[in-house]
Amino acid sequence: MASIKQWTTPLKGVESLKLTEAPKPAPGKGEVLVEIHAVSLNYRDIEVPCSDMCGVITQVGDGVSAWKVGDRVLSTFLPDHQTGQVTEKELSRGIGLPLDGVLAEYRVFPEHALVKAPSYMSDEQAATLPIAVVTAWMSINGMRPMGQNGGHGEYILLQGTGGVAIAGLQIGKASGAKGALLTDL
Repeated sequence: MASIKQWTTPLKGVESLKLTEAPKPAPGKGEVLVEIHAVSLNYRDIEVPCSDMCGVITQVGDGVSAWKVGDRVLSTFLPDHQTGQVTEKELSRGIGLPLDGVLAEYRVFPEHALVKAPSYMSDEQAATLPIAVVTAWMSINGMRPMGQNGGHGEYILLQGTGGVAIAGLQIGKASGAKGALLTDL
């Protein structure tokens, strides 16, 4: 049986990170196997690395209709969350915490846990989108219905110069908001 390399940590922080080998996973019903090309780091990755990745589907399980082999995809860190307030059950299914992260050569995902990667971005660029951009989007737009996004005439105050703040600045600018960015040098 083929094996893969993956980084694991038993929820004891980065100092316990170790490279291990595991059997290459196979997708079950409603799942896909993704070859991981790039990952990004976020603050939450201190415990179980990582939740954001860009990769290519190499195998599809029975019943999968949304994806095909060769599709380029991004992971979502809360794959079971679709709308509204996040529930405890959805949090218990989070990729990278508490479930194994994506710091591996291959990983199986439920069909619904992926989104299409933007074709105009490299794998490395696209891998930075899930947590930073979704966090910024939700911070600015909250629970507004789609199509009723914030923007023109609104003011946005962002703190820091990390991924979330920069994504928020870009979202605010694109939507017509006025913004201020605070940072400590």
